Amino acid sequence: MRILDRYMLRSFTMVFLWCLGMFVIIAVISDIFSYIDKIVTYRIPIASIVAFYVFYAPALIIQVVPIAVLIGTIYILGDLNKHNEIIAMKASGVSLWRIIGPLLMVGTIISGIVFIVNDRVVPTSSRIAQIIRKDELEKHKSTGGTPKIIENVAVYGSGNKLIFARTYDAGRKTLEDIIIHRHDKHLNLISKTTAKQGRWDGKQWIFYDTITYTVDNSGRILGEPQFDAERTMDIEERPSDFIKREWRSEFMSYRELKRYIENFKGSGIKLLRTLEVELHYKISFVFISLIIILIASPFALITTRGGIIVGVGMGIAIGLLYYGTIAVSLALGKLGPFPALVSAWLPNLLFACLGVYLINKKS
Repeated sequence: MRILDRYMLRSFTMVFLWCLGMFVIIAVISDIFSYIDKIVTYRIPIASIVAFYVFYAPALIIQVVPIAVLIGTIYILGDLNKHNEIIAMKASGVSLWRIIGPLLMVGTIISGIVFIVNDRVVPTSSRIAQIIRKDELEKHKSTGGTPKIIENVAVYGSGNKLIFARTYDAGRKTLEDIIIHRHDKHLNLISKTTAKQGRWDGKQWIFYDTITYTVDNSGRILGEPQFDAERTMDIEERPSDFIKREWRSEFMSYRELKRYIENFKGSGIKLLRTLEVELHYKISFVFISLIIILIASPFALITTRGGIIVGVGMGIAIGLLYYGTIAVSLALGKLGPFPALVSAWLPNLLFACLGVYLINKKS
């Protein structure tokens, strides 16, 4: 590895880690101040606050990584450009692609780490953080604003049960159009129960017009289904759990979300379309840092008067435009105009092509 490569990697890493730490600290302090009145008024234990932010940290870090990559890229290339080192390297026959090679390499490494953390750590830590927030930090919050009707409720219950309902009426404490999947300890589906309605009688759930199927590991139905006009279900989750503990996509790994979509095919087109978009986005999100380097590099190399400031401004602007395009594309995918795969990957493709074009133009 050349001396220049080591210098760029060391400088980028230092700026990246500094920005990452600062953004996380600022986000945590800002969030704490939004709860400071409740923390003081209700004397929420410090241990609960610390526990929440410890488990919330992985998800927060993953979100701010691309911003730290953006600033690190602009800083290191802008600094080299300021001292005419980029011009000297290009005059020596070194291509711009070779110059930014170390950044692309570290961007690839960051993308790999993001995938592992986002797939293996974030789902569990976010789920625990959400429970702590609801049970500790927001337990005194007024429920007056809670919606009476919640659509497409999904909860991963105790005993390896996955519970889905088209609607949950918080006022009447009733579930409509229910599907319950039971899994073994290896998360293989072993039974499926459907019900027209479920009602909480104050102590337990009573389901009406139920059909229960027993299935094997391949998903084939074993024996005859069991029909019941009224049946008491052994579900430990109480009505409040269907508001507090939704089984959201960010609480799942890629494999869990894929299995979840397979299990609930036919449960609701809108829900499945949303989940399919988020499934593809779990992979496309990983490459944001790498694409940020591609689109930020050309703007960091502006050589006009005030180039560094202009480059920083334009780099940040293009980064914000990238994020905005992602948000719009995902929304179009969830609403229907875009296929799920296209909505998740189109922004990456567009801005990767833009970055490649601008870098070739600068070379």
